[in-house]
Amino acid sequence: MKTKRSRMIGGIALVIIGIFYLLENVGLIPDLAPVVWGVLFAGISLASLGAYLSSGWREWGWLFPIFIPAGLAAAMFMAAAEGDGLWIGALFLAATALPFWLLFLIDRRQWWALIPGWVLAVLTAVTLLAETASGEVIGAMVMVGTGLPFVVVYLVNRKQWWALIPAFILVGIGVALLGLLRSPEWMGMLILFIIALPFYVVFFRSPQQWWAIIPAGIMTTLGIVGSLSLLIAVETWGARLIAAVFFAGSALPFVFLWWRHERYATDWAKYPAAGLLSMGVLALIFGAMLDWLWAVLFIGLGGWLLLRSVREPKLKG
Repeated sequence: MKTKRSRMIGGIALVIIGIFYLLENVGLIPDLAPVVWGVLFAGISLASLGAYLSSGWREWGWLFPIFIPAGLAAAMFMAAAEGDGLWIGALFLAATALPFWLLFLIDRRQWWALIPGWVLAVLTAVTLLAETASGEVIGAMVMVGTGLPFVVVYLVNRKQWWALIPAFILVGIGVALLGLLRSPEWMGMLILFIIALPFYVVFFRSPQQWWAIIPAGIMTTLGIVGSLSLLIAVETWGARLIAAVFFAGSALPFVFLWWRHERYATDWAKYPAAGLLSMGVLALIFGAMLDWLWAVLFIGLGGWLLLRSVREPKLKG
């Protein structure tokens, strides 16, 4: 009965809103003033509140049609009073965030609600600071604010180890955006190392998640390669060294996994390890001529496949 009543109330509210929009669009009624829309949304919010109170406090689905229309109603009333646009937007975002926070307080198993709730709360603060704070501060607030709920998700349930990855990346990038390093190039290198960090944490915390060492090693290698490109001249021998470091560094996580193949099912890792190490040696020896070598290798491989297909005996029907 509760589900049926909920559907009836929600259906009636949507039909009423749709009829008003339709009549307004075809010109049968004049454009409704913001106050009228505010009263309409306030009525929907109050009806939903009555349905929630009669259904029981654990019927958290009613929280959204309570607070979101209430936020819209408040925004309409403020618009009619020619209020500040920043406060109107912030009020609506806060009203949209509130049901997610209440949902988590009602049922701690609904940990996912922390993520949209926190993100909307951060956007509320960013909206209010849009005209006073610098772009770096606002960007940092968004990144850190978006990353913190993932930290909370992990702390609430340690089995949700995946939350460490977006948490470290978002918070780290947010801290980097505060301008600790003024050089954009070095900032990019720092972000690459920050992205690598959570994968190392995941691997060393749960070694059975051996896959995490691959993105960790590759992102670290990219950070080292980028740093080298800023420190040494690439016109001479530097380009060969950077290319060799890239291939060798990318090979290291696969070498490590193959070395531990008795513990993990990673015997396959010897193939990418051998291929990348070989490419590192070739890059160091041939340098810019490596592009020509690639062309020759592709032509040779293609010719061998064609020759093999020609010589292959035809299957009898």
